[in-house]
Amino acid sequence: MSIYKRNTIWWVEFIAPDGKRIQRSTGTEDRQQASEYEAKLKSDLWRVYHLGEKPRLLWKEAVVRFMRETQNKDQVNEISIFKYLNPFFGQLYLDEIRRLHIDEIIQQRLNEGVSNATVNRLLQKLRAVLNKAHKEWEIKCDPPFIKLLKEPKKRIRWLTEAEAQRLIMALRPHLADMALFSLETGLRESNVTLLRWEQVDLSQRIVYVEGDDILKSEKAFVVPLSDTAIEVIKRQVGKHSTNVFTYRGNPVRRANTKSFKKSCADAGIDNFRWHDLRHTWATWHIQRDTPIEVLQELGGWSDYKMVQRYAHFSHEHLQRYVNRNQKNVSTNFPTLREIRA
Repeated sequence: MSIYKRNTIWWVEFIAPDGKRIQRSTGTEDRQQASEYEAKLKSDLWRVYHLGEKPRLLWKEAVVRFMRETQNKDQVNEISIFKYLNPFFGQLYLDEIRRLHIDEIIQQRLNEGVSNATVNRLLQKLRAVLNKAHKEWEIKCDPPFIKLLKEPKKRIRWLTEAEAQRLIMALRPHLADMALFSLETGLRESNVTLLRWEQVDLSQRIVYVEGDDILKSEKAFVVPLSDTAIEVIKRQVGKHSTNVFTYRGNPVRRANTKSFKKSCADAGIDNFRWHDLRHTWATWHIQRDTPIEVLQELGGWSDYKMVQRYAHFSHEHLQRYVNRNQKNVSTNFPTLREIRA
């Protein structure tokens, strides 16, 4: 029998024209609707096999394939996003996803009080799945246009060295080491929390950072380690066989925690996130005259514009130009005393 009931939901099971065994939930408790679903599915598979049409793929099947192929390191956040999307798309094929579904998701997230930036992270992940199916998998899929919401200009929040020292002193030891390592390397939160021993080469004083969605680039790069960063790494030796940074023997998943925020408050530092440690690292480099192109390479930025936003923190090279016409100005224009007289 090709249609059967599992609990209250009807399922279908049959052999497709290409010989594959198909077993799938119809998502309905109605026998007539389940039969119609089965007939439509058999027809679609027949057209794919005999007429060469592109196959269809369910959203939930696309998610599984996407995660298997991309193997993103930050799967905790990725899974959270896909769980949120599942009630909207769980029973839909990719070619059934319309703009109205996306508008519904956007409105619901905004009603929940999240920021535009949070909504955009979800939209970017949705867009990545649909584009991969459309461009790489040759699946029947015509992705709707997904426009990201406007976000406020990204602020540059950074610490003075005195503030950084107060923060390090206020943090718990495991967070203090990670914060210090971040200030020395400029690595993003997930690149620090998920750092593995296989990425560390103390003999060459470097760590390897692989390209992924955390790095926001497909290109891997090498991060040179300062003396302080080396000391931090050495303090972690023997605590875990795989991960560098741990807490009570377990790998650390997040650093921007309530504990971190409380320590910021205790240190008298407000409006500060973990990612601002990277801004602090970049700002300090610019203030110490590190060339922009060198900073770009050190920080692993693929877009020069992302580094250029730190340029205004450097002003030493402009100083020699401000008085270049001083002699001419003093001889051709009256002094302030002469004007007042």
